[in-house]
Amino acid sequence: MSKEGSMTNSRFRRSRTLGVGAVVAGMIAGAMALVAPAQAAPADDGSAIPAHVFAPYFYNNSPRDDLFQVSQDSGADYMTLAFLQTLRPGDCTVYWNGRADSPIGPTYRDGIEAIRAAGGDVFPSFGGAAAGTRGVELADSCTDVDAIAREFIRVIEAYDFTRIDLDIEGGSLTKPGAEESIDRRNKAIKIVQDWAAEEGRTVEFVYTQPTWTTGLNDGSMLLLRNAVENGTRIDAVNIMTFSYYDDVSYACQDGSGPPHDMAASTIAAGNSLHGILSDLYPDKSEQEIWSMIGIIEMPGNSDFGQCEKFTPEDAVKVLDWAIQKDLWALSFWVLQSDGRGRHGGEPYQFSRIFAPFTHGDNEAQTTVTTTVKAGPLSLEADLAPVVLPDVTLDGTDQVVSGALGQVTVVDARGTGAGWSLTGQASDLRAPAGDHVLDAANLGWRPAASVAAGGDLAGDDVAVSAGEDQAPGSGLDEASTLCSATGAGSGGSFDCSADLDLGVPSNTTPGTYTGALTLTLI
Repeated sequence: MSKEGSMTNSRFRRSRTLGVGAVVAGMIAGAMALVAPAQAAPADDGSAIPAHVFAPYFYNNSPRDDLFQVSQDSGADYMTLAFLQTLRPGDCTVYWNGRADSPIGPTYRDGIEAIRAAGGDVFPSFGGAAAGTRGVELADSCTDVDAIAREFIRVIEAYDFTRIDLDIEGGSLTKPGAEESIDRRNKAIKIVQDWAAEEGRTVEFVYTQPTWTTGLNDGSMLLLRNAVENGTRIDAVNIMTFSYYDDVSYACQDGSGPPHDMAASTIAAGNSLHGILSDLYPDKSEQEIWSMIGIIEMPGNSDFGQCEKFTPEDAVKVLDWAIQKDLWALSFWVLQSDGRGRHGGEPYQFSRIFAPFTHGDNEAQTTVTTTVKAGPLSLEADLAPVVLPDVTLDGTDQVVSGALGQVTVVDARGTGAGWSLTGQASDLRAPAGDHVLDAANLGWRPAASVAAGGDLAGDDVAVSAGEDQAPGSGLDEASTLCSATGAGSGGSFDCSADLDLGVPSNTTPGTYTGALTLTLI
């Protein structure tokens, strides 16, 4: 996963012709004994990650510890912390993001402890695409199997980690000597697993791999087959379902084909991986294989822009599929990007979609789906004529009052665009003699409330009554009866008003009638 630096992938290394060479091809083609992995020992130190977990990647390329705040803001209780790398090729000591100012132990300790205290957890990711290119992935850099194992154990003990993610890609799979580092890594993992069993610790190892929709590349296949040869238990395989660098992506990029259907492509890649793992682990059931598969998405655009755009709608489809298959994990690259809405949506939109996936082995999940369709913005009014009391002139200005019947505004659009209901009066006229009471003499005192039947929305729905308009400065111009704004504007709302008509002392006797028009906008 090309993740460091910019938030986009540069995975040019995932071409169909991979430079592992003839040795790799021969090892893949040769006969192999497939050994089912042993079960992990129960944990005494640390706490096991849920069997099926949403754990997005956290990456900030600095020692700044804002893990807990990001967890709280996003709702991601579990996170994959990237990346552990050596300072330079040849070293056997890892640092966070390969930075000398980010050593194992003090870096991120407070944030990890705070997340655990809140009921979540964090696990580290070794490697990354840039590490494979620069030779600073641990097993690429360090040629001593025992030293690699000791470094894994040092990291585990420093933070009580119970899971290790190994993001092995790019040069770690393709460059000359890749087969030797693959073998070293798997042998070191086996040493750590034996140590964990003796210590009564749970330590899970997960490989994160690039993928096509049709399966894994030669280097990834060598990685997994070599683990089986070494008797190394690989608890799960995560595939990065983006930046496919395939015929569909290239055709879309040059304008000769449609974009990837990203949800469908994820499902196709997952099905392909299921077939591969079934061959590698023939003693496992179909469901046990599904529960070894993790999915890593990239919200928004990948390296191919709009040709590989993962949308919230795609996320919902992938969540549904992941729940139905009871996958090992869901994740994406990267939390900070999701928090800034860089994918074009609301902050942490994808985190909120994937968060419900997390559950244990003794929990069962399904999905519940409904389609909510937009309705109109409408005004429901059955207004009777308003007949105000008679007025007997007495040489003074007088005010008579009456009630405007209730009207109901229904905003069923689901947009949160807001609305306003206004009223404006015409002059009141007495036909005999064509005498006039000016429209400004009609005022009102508005009232508004949420209509019955909106209890589920609670305080999120609100309506405001307009300002009182006194006779003399009343409804000759449009005035607000009631209004609602933003997210609170959806629902049903009752609006009414008491009407006040000012009758000047010099009014000519007669019966005066005018129109009051309510307009919903």
